[in-house]
Amino acid sequence: MNICFFLAGIQFGRLLEREADNSGGVEFTWRGALDNVTKPRGVISVGPWGGSGGQPFYMRGASAPRLRSIVLYHSGAVHSLACDYTLAGDYEGPPPRVAGPWGLPHSYGSRGARTKIDLPSGEHITAVEGTTGHFANVLGVVITSLTFRTSSGRTYGPYGSVAAGSHYFSVPAADGACIVGFWGRSGWLLDAIGVYMKPSCSSSSSDTATPASKKVKAVAGVP
Repeated sequence: MNICFFLAGIQFGRLLEREADNSGGVEFTWRGALDNVTKPRGVISVGPWGGSGGQPFYMRGASAPRLRSIVLYHSGAVHSLACDYTLAGDYEGPPPRVAGPWGLPHSYGSRGARTKIDLPSGEHITAVEGTTGHFANVLGVVITSLTFRTSSGRTYGPYGSVAAGSHYFSVPAADGACIVGFWGRSGWLLDAIGVYMKPSCSSSSSDTATPASKKVKAVAGVP
């Protein structure tokens, strides 16, 4: 009986992705049930941006993650997102911890292109930018593109498609802070994305939030 309810819940979540949400398909920022879920210690949750389809996802841990790589599948939208990471006390050698994939790499008949972003030791994500909009026959809002910027001055992306009428969002880290993980919603696609922000990413910093957390800001608008 419990299995039946579980499967029914999955199908209902997928159905939400194909139907218009109550906001009429307009982009919105929500928190809802994810306000109280476990998140990695020493981080701040920012966002999310996107739609209400799919099911919630998040990362957890006893310390702030250190991202080692990010893997995306994308076509006219972002189909899936995953990352490799380590926690304090982990060895830097393989195998790393894996989070995701969130979404399905080849959903809606698209052969999503695979992109892997490797982050060497000492290089951090300092900003995530993207667009939200509609894709294929999905009536709800999804993530249509993502761009990542790093502490080494590199820019990766945009991955996906920046179409006319898309809504733009930007999540820059404050000086000394960095983005160490992701949360949001996913189903057949990446429906919504938020980030985990670590207030201090210096090698001598602790995992405890500092006043720098008050500097974290996010920007949303139309490009």
